[in-house]
Amino acid sequence: MRFNPGVRFALSCSVQDIPDATVLEDPGCGRPRLMFPATGVLLVSSDTGHWVVSSSRAIWLAARGRHHIRALGNVRLKTFLFEPDCSPDLPAQSCVLHVTPLLREVMRSLTRYGNPARPSRKAALLGELLLEKVIDRAPAPIELPEPRDPRLAVICARIQLHPDDATTLGQFAAGMGCSERTLHRLFLQETGMSFTVWRHQAKLRLALEWLAQGRSILDISLDLGYQNQGAFTAMFRKYLGMAPSQYAARPAPEAVPA
Repeated sequence: MRFNPGVRFALSCSVQDIPDATVLEDPGCGRPRLMFPATGVLLVSSDTGHWVVSSSRAIWLAARGRHHIRALGNVRLKTFLFEPDCSPDLPAQSCVLHVTPLLREVMRSLTRYGNPARPSRKAALLGELLLEKVIDRAPAPIELPEPRDPRLAVICARIQLHPDDATTLGQFAAGMGCSERTLHRLFLQETGMSFTVWRHQAKLRLALEWLAQGRSILDISLDLGYQNQGAFTAMFRKYLGMAPSQYAARPAPEAVPA
């Protein structure tokens, strides 16, 4: 599907059914895109970040760079492909967006036009609105899958109670009388992410709460176990695509009805 509502904007979109464990080839096509798993989960990694993308999220893939994408469960994938020059304000780096009810409805409406689509003023306006929602994005709230395995539950509880704890997965394994490889495999199976990524997500969730409370970035960095503010900022930018100072300065995100 392609819309050309003017020189500023052009968009193509598609819907695919991706079987569980499928790896998508993504060599970097020179065009940025928004990918939304209406069902299932996408595991996405690149040189600039690692993301777990469920149906409450969409992922923006920058035009440059290669991304490794794997389906977890059967994924109903909606992809919106943008022209690289449609706006200078599009995100320069890959990042995750929170899917608000409005954004979900815009994407649903766009994909109802079929492929190819007849020229339509409504489709053009929906495309423009999608562009604006991407530009005026808010970082996604952090989802933290809770494992069922009792060993992992103990580890995850400790991390959340003591976010500055630097115990490694190997040290946890030694204390529990099992192998590090076993715990690593269980983390992937039950949470869809590695121990390291889960720990970072837990720290990020706390960081967002503390930033909303007005705490200083330095205090947050130290309370999360980082040796300095720079190390915390690097981790924050890797996962959310912006520095904590930029996040704190943003206006309040769009309200989500209960």
